[in-house]
Amino acid sequence: MYRYKLTVSYDGSDYYGMQRLSNHDSIQKTLEKSIKRMTSKEVKVFVSGRTDKGVHALGQVVHFDFEALIEPNILTDGLNKRLPEDIRIIKSEIVKNTFHARHDAKSKEYDYVISKKTSSAFTQRYEVYFPNIDVSKLKEASKLLEGTHDFGGFTVTNELKPTEKTIYSIKVKETKTHIKIRFHGNSFLRYQVRRMVGLLVDVATNKKDISTINKILETKDQSLAKNTAPAKGLYLVKVHY
Repeated sequence: MYRYKLTVSYDGSDYYGMQRLSNHDSIQKTLEKSIKRMTSKEVKVFVSGRTDKGVHALGQVVHFDFEALIEPNILTDGLNKRLPEDIRIIKSEIVKNTFHARHDAKSKEYDYVISKKTSSAFTQRYEVYFPNIDVSKLKEASKLLEGTHDFGGFTVTNELKPTEKTIYSIKVKETKTHIKIRFHGNSFLRYQVRRMVGLLVDVATNKKDISTINKILETKDQSLAKNTAPAKGLYLVKVHY
């Protein structure tokens, strides 16, 4: 039995997230169907972590087991011929049978892409326009979220994972057309990045005081971070192992 690791990019606009769902198209289900079309065998794909409906990925990681040896370049080409064009295999590798896409992940990087002007018909699926952002205030506020904290105030009530997480860095980069916020952390809760972005934007547009950030970290009051930024601006950039 061989274990294959795939690095995958996708436009999440037309999918109900990464996780397999019986009645909806998901990235996981589409990958499994394409592998079956190539190999004539049913396989189960394991993912580094879920991404929600509409979220994109530049470097999602999955693995699956298969009984026969397939050369990585043949696997990449074969799957890309069978996948829809909004899902692409970036790289295929044969890895040790002990490797696990989710359990072995050490950290993840996400980008949130904000446009500085109204989006066009050709960009509106891949960015979000927030007017009147004070970038210096955005940078100042983001620093308060770095470090190890209980992020229970930035997720949903039924989140079953431990809510203490470590954010190694939050970097805000501004160009003439965009503001990009990169989050690097050991792992993230459901909606955590999008709710942090929502709060950071509220602070950077003077809708909320910067003190709200520490208040949420101290109280875990989810009602203070209800502004969940749209999924279409979020990208899973890289999974570190």
